[in-house]
Amino acid sequence: MDAVILIRPIQPQDAPEAAVLWRHGLQQTIDAAATEEKRKSYREFFEKHAKEECSEGGAVGINGTGLIDFFCPPNDACMFVAIHCEGRTSDTSKVVGIVGVKRGMDSEKFPIDSEEQRVDYNTFSIWKMSVAEESRGRGIGKKLMAKAEEWAKDQKPSMVDGVAAKKRMRLYTANPIAAAFYTSAVGFVVEEKTDHYGIYVKDLDIDK
Repeated sequence: MDAVILIRPIQPQDAPEAAVLWRHGLQQTIDAAATEEKRKSYREFFEKHAKEECSEGGAVGINGTGLIDFFCPPNDACMFVAIHCEGRTSDTSKVVGIVGVKRGMDSEKFPIDSEEQRVDYNTFSIWKMSVAEESRGRGIGKKLMAKAEEWAKDQKPSMVDGVAAKKRMRLYTANPIAAAFYTSAVGFVVEEKTDHYGIYVKDLDIDK
């Protein structure tokens, strides 16, 4: 049987591989830095960040347990995984891609009571996007982002005068390779750019 790629929400058995894959994605960000000075700075920052995230109670947690706690119901968030399957048994499957999507940039702002908070409520942010090095260039990233966008469109928006407010997706990245993917392959545009990172956004057409 030919190998297939299955995109689905993360399950507990996926968590350890997803956590490792996320850390590999951080390494790509470090390697893609333009100068040795910047690579050194990124290495120090992301190694500390990974240690905090992968600790008990961190967003990734020990063996990825934090990913299940954060990106599974009833939270306003979901993580999708790309599973490389060969044959008919789970013994031959492997997590080769991940992407998290959550409502808002700061969940503590809900429930909404101002225009600023309404915008945040209708913004869906992308987190921990990563594709295994050996699986890149096969369209897996586009499939994961399509699932994240589909999930965001399915979430209930806030209402303004009885009309559904406009939704959008938003993300930060310090990885120029990832930035090129977001702008050229999945329709994001630059909102803000600095020497160290960029903020990218995409409006969602809620009528589709």
